[in-house]
Amino acid sequence: MMKTIVLIAVIFSASMVYGEETSSDTKQAATSNQLYAKGIPEKGFLTLKTENYAVPMDAASGWTIEKLEFRDDTFSLNNGHYGTVLRPKAGQWWGTGHTEGGREVVHRLKLIVDGQEVPIIIGETVSGKRVQLIKESTIWKFKVRAEVVINNDHVIERTTLESLEDCQTDLIYYFMHCFGPTTTKWIARLPDGAIEQGPLNAAGGMKLSKNSTWVAQFDPTKQIGILCYTPQVISGSGSTSMIWDLDRYHKYYLRQNNGQSFKKGDKLDYTVIVKAVPGEDGDWKKTRDAARHLLTLYPPTK
Repeated sequence: MMKTIVLIAVIFSASMVYGEETSSDTKQAATSNQLYAKGIPEKGFLTLKTENYAVPMDAASGWTIEKLEFRDDTFSLNNGHYGTVLRPKAGQWWGTGHTEGGREVVHRLKLIVDGQEVPIIIGETVSGKRVQLIKESTIWKFKVRAEVVINNDHVIERTTLESLEDCQTDLIYYFMHCFGPTTTKWIARLPDGAIEQGPLNAAGGMKLSKNSTWVAQFDPTKQIGILCYTPQVISGSGSTSMIWDLDRYHKYYLRQNNGQSFKKGDKLDYTVIVKAVPGEDGDWKKTRDAARHLLTLYPPTK
């Protein structure tokens, strides 16, 4: 079903600032009963853009990524949620566009373009060599600071969670990306350096399901590799890296835990770097080269 989006111009100072299978229609419905801080837009889109990448940010889904474009071609779709989502112990989903348990509440936003803070204008496209959107929010009992940074080479997503009180989660999906169903295979480097590979064919279920340093998918229709690198391996009780192999998307999840207790003040701080690798022909050479380059730019940490 095609989404029709009406963009309403709203201007404010930037300093004022497996169950997850949501369809585009559900995303639209997630705009009601929101509790963002005064002056924070609750509907509409702001697009971050460099020469190669464009990243629309969706206000209604907790100011998270709507989709990812590389050279004016969408390689990660708008048929599901991005960002961080969690489920409290014996509870329902919180975060991004989910409303089953409660809303993610956005408190502050800050937009920086090539080193300068600029106003946020709903419906606008903001272009530069380095574009950064910083969000502060609350998801259930966690304080959140989430950054999306794009340059001409890749997209950086960094999210910090801090527990506001003692609590337990059934699950945290730390990062999620809705890569298209036209990808046909995957490759992954595990923390011990081992390489694993496999097909993607809409067979259902999760592929890989192991902690990883980087994971990539190959899309022959676009001749690109889609690379996701985590400088620090995302780890926790039941952590894993996995691809949901469905006919509508090959959604990539980085799960931090599958049931874990947190003390007040406990912090999580992880980054994923997403890069489209043009000219990939399926032998993974260009993607492996790109992964080595990212490891040089952002050395692995523990």
